[in-house]
Amino acid sequence: MPFPFQIVQSSKTILISYEYAGAVRTINMDKPTKPPVDSWMGWSNGHWDGDTLVVDVNGLNDSTWFDRSGDFHSDALHVVERYTPRSADTLNYEATIEDPKTFSRPWKISMPLYRHVEKNAQLLEFKCVEFVEELLYGPLRKNPRKSP
Repeated sequence: MPFPFQIVQSSKTILISYEYAGAVRTINMDKPTKPPVDSWMGWSNGHWDGDTLVVDVNGLNDSTWFDRSGDFHSDALHVVERYTPRSADTLNYEATIEDPKTFSRPWKISMPLYRHVEKNAQLLEFKCVEFVEELLYGPLRKNPRKSP
């Protein structure tokens, strides 16, 4: 998707904050740990392989899709991501997807990720569904609208 994200790094953690849906992801860079529970973003343990950030993701639930077409996966999904610098403003992203309950063999995707270089680039608030406020909060109105 075309929405930006921001990477913030400390010695033991990397945080990725996504504009899309306000999602946030934490990558543990310390000793690998097991996921406490399956979740939408999974559990990420990372390490450096030279200048490449390698992220091992497991603990993903089966409630997400790969794309807007509804291509699905199971709770056995395992993803290994690789973020490799290509230039000062470009990363190469590669992911190996493995899910023995859904796919007959592992498969890979890769693409370049480009830094936003415009002045004052920032993540904006993302409203994922038009009129969602009415759906969620409409019944709380002083005079709620009647359903058609």
